[in-house]
Amino acid sequence: MRRRALIALGIFLALGAGAVALLLLRPPCLILEYTGFYCAGCGTQRMVLALLRGDLKSAAGLNIFMLATLPAAGIYAAIEAVRYVRGERLLCRAKGFVPVLLGVLAAAAVFTLLRNQPGLRWLAPA
Repeated sequence: MRRRALIALGIFLALGAGAVALLLLRPPCLILEYTGFYCAGCGTQRMVLALLRGDLKSAAGLNIFMLATLPAAGIYAAIEAVRYVRGERLLCRAKGFVPVLLGVLAAAAVFTLLRNQPGLRWLAPA
């Protein structure tokens, strides 16, 4: 169990280091750069920075989809880590995981399409 806890901690530290690196390096969105269209993730870096400043209104204006999805993904990751450390069956191996994942990906695709429509430019990063 101790080995599993160290593995889970290592994964979370690596994910945290990756997130900090993205915030510091601020790489451009390749989809936006090459197509001119906003993807579902465009504005996420600035959204996180706005959240760190405590500006929820600006964060929502930058990427409302990620503002809703990232906390849910974090909670899911924490639950999976606890289940892994305890040696329990992971949720990603459950029967309903793939449909839920496909639903989230479909929602991201719909959000991407909507935020690039002329009448819905308010969904694009401000």
